Amino acid sequence: MGVIRGSWRVTVMGIVMGAGTAVILAAAWIPVRIKGVRLCAWPITAMARLFTRVFGIEVEVREPEKFRAHHGFVFPNHASFLDIILLIHVLPMRFVSGHAIRSWPFIGWIARAIDTVFVNRGDKSSREATRQALIATSHYPPVALFPEGGILGMEKPLHPFRYGAFEIAAQGGVPFLPCVLLYEPLPLVYWGDEPFWTAVWRLAKYAGPVQARLVALHTVHPQPDESAKQLALETHGAIMAVLTYAGQEDVMIQSGI
Repeated sequence: MGVIRGSWRVTVMGIVMGAGTAVILAAAWIPVRIKGVRLCAWPITAMARLFTRVFGIEVEVREPEKFRAHHGFVFPNHASFLDIILLIHVLPMRFVSGHAIRSWPFIGWIARAIDTVFVNRGDKSSREATRQALIATSHYPPVALFPEGGILGMEKPLHPFRYGAFEIAAQGGVPFLPCVLLYEPLPLVYWGDEPFWTAVWRLAKYAGPVQARLVALHTVHPQPDESAKQLALETHGAIMAVLTYAGQEDVMIQSGI
């Protein structure tokens, strides 16, 4: 039964990906914006929402208007290939992505069309060009960066942050919105040291619902003289607190003085 379920889901989304990519690439030539976002970016949000429905993912986004009104960077934790799908489920955010993804069929084509910023992390000049591009770029729709630098393992709920993204935010005076992605069951959607399609197939065969929550924290407005390391440390602590105590808020935080 799982194979049948998985085959149906993958087939449906394969058709959607093919048709959606064609629409996005065609719309990329049309210089029209809707709600401040390029026309060609909106189909990807529709595709993300359809993906969550087809794959049985129950999505809860707390305060979605925080994301829709935000001009700047978004800094989430990174645990799953679903992270990007959850973020664009709200609105067509842009991303900083590894250079290799640029050449992927469908995903790479879509990424280029919606103004993804690509970086070769092994090349110092590429990293510096990316820093300057992120300061100079329009900050709406928001640009999402993962401070962990990748999906690094489930032995820790949150890994150390790279503070380069916080340096960019401080240097350019760009506001950033930390947010937290939570999944249940996490091992099902975790993307470890395995091919991308292996992780997708595992999810496709799963019968039960998957709970996915996106929680926005407070927007930070950094100043050029602020320490990037301190900004990273404070953001890490805020995200870690939500990951640790999610669902236990009434126990940990009580009324009174």
